[in-house]
Amino acid sequence: MKLDAAIENTVLREASVVAGANAMDREITWVHIVDHPEITNWLKPGELLLTTGYNWPVDDDESRSMVRRLSEIGLAGVVLAVPHFREHFTEAAIEEANLCYLPLLELPWEIPFSDIMHDVLARIINIQAETIRRSDHIHRTLTEAALEGKNLEGLAKALKAALDKSATVVSIDGTILGASDPGVDEARERLLVKKLTELESLTAFFESSTPKVVSEWVARPRLGGAIRLGEEVIGIVWLDSNQREFEELDSRALEHAAVIAALHLTYQRELSDQETRLGYAFVAGLLEGKFSATPSAIERAQASGWSENRNYRVCLVLLNEPIPLSIEGFTRRSRTADRISQAMQGVGVAPLMSVSLNQVSFLLPSEIAPDAIWRAVRTEGSAMAVSRVHQGVIGMAQGAEDVSALLPLLKPGKLHDFDEVLFPRALMGDGDARRLLIDKMIEPLGNPKRGNALIDTALTLAKEGFQLLNTAKALDIHISTLRYRVERIEAMLSISLDNPDDKFKLQVAAQMYVLAVEEKL
Repeated sequence: MKLDAAIENTVLREASVVAGANAMDREITWVHIVDHPEITNWLKPGELLLTTGYNWPVDDDESRSMVRRLSEIGLAGVVLAVPHFREHFTEAAIEEANLCYLPLLELPWEIPFSDIMHDVLARIINIQAETIRRSDHIHRTLTEAALEGKNLEGLAKALKAALDKSATVVSIDGTILGASDPGVDEARERLLVKKLTELESLTAFFESSTPKVVSEWVARPRLGGAIRLGEEVIGIVWLDSNQREFEELDSRALEHAAVIAALHLTYQRELSDQETRLGYAFVAGLLEGKFSATPSAIERAQASGWSENRNYRVCLVLLNEPIPLSIEGFTRRSRTADRISQAMQGVGVAPLMSVSLNQVSFLLPSEIAPDAIWRAVRTEGSAMAVSRVHQGVIGMAQGAEDVSALLPLLKPGKLHDFDEVLFPRALMGDGDARRLLIDKMIEPLGNPKRGNALIDTALTLAKEGFQLLNTAKALDIHISTLRYRVERIEAMLSISLDNPDDKFKLQVAAQMYVLAVEEKL
């Protein structure tokens, strides 16, 4: 109970306040009667001292010193019974008490100290009992909100219902996670957190579990309770008040609400991590060729956002992190995966991802340009490999083989497409690359219904050094027919025979095709 409330509601109303009138909001924890030469040895903070003044010093300097010592102890105030031993407090004591903001009261001698003790202590006990009752009610209200609610909005509304104060739950960047009132301005919440963290982190600002009052940068005072996960602050529960101060009950309720919010966010984080791990396992199974394409498995895959009939590229981001990963390396890999996920969601596709060592793999629908993701996740030292377009369960495993073939050739800070290295690897004698080069440059020209006229044309062009007249003679066709076929070949292979590099690739692919045919014979 505060001193001004005691003066208003107990027999202390008969007392006169002679000093410290601007400090009447001091909290009374106990009432103590002391008339002893060493009075300061018997007192504790928060106590209301009752004295007859029998041993109160008369000397002005000693009187001032006594007031200073009592103020340093943290007394709620001093009540002097007058006029039996002392007519009044001395002028020196009153002057010093005003300087120290220590309330001094004078009470008529006829009022027994026992009446004051009984009246004040009874009210303190009643207040404490009411506080305990309300605290228990709030505890049950918040616990029920935690058990019944599926989000933090229910917790915020329960706080308001219990305390009659608006409540808001925000993340560490000010994002609103729940609010008791509609229309809370998220921009202001973000700005407040930004202001609080300009000089120190939220963990430093909320250095203890005790809620903290914020009066700057806000329209009205706010009491904030840190939501903690271990030593890390992961959010804040705010209470708004139209009054100047908050009650102890507000702090207790806020501490409990912060614990409930921490449990809720921890559960949500674990649930998200579990969903992520399941998603990672599904994509990893596809890429490793271990996915069992049963109807139920396909259904689960479709629920994750993957379609067996959709074309995808397999992409792999290689981080500049040594193996085995350090704790910091794991953190950076997680951040990269989060950025990839956000970038994919930003272009409207499901974040089908998997992580392994210093690599993050993901499936990107063929209509989405890999550049769109690479720009969002590119960091110093990282590189990205992109496979050919594939479809279905088998295609995903083939895509993984594509990017695996690219790994030794990746350069930091670069995006590499599989086609970039296909030709160099074929020249170096890689059997798979040779087969893939033939599949890319020769096989598309075949037509089951019309035969292999375009394949024969490409082989003859390469053999004749791309001389059109010589090629037409060798094929025994008109030059205009040859030009038509050349246009078809360029269109189907997306090349230009005016480009020396494309000519060279087609010539090499043609020779490899001839050798492969001869080996089969």
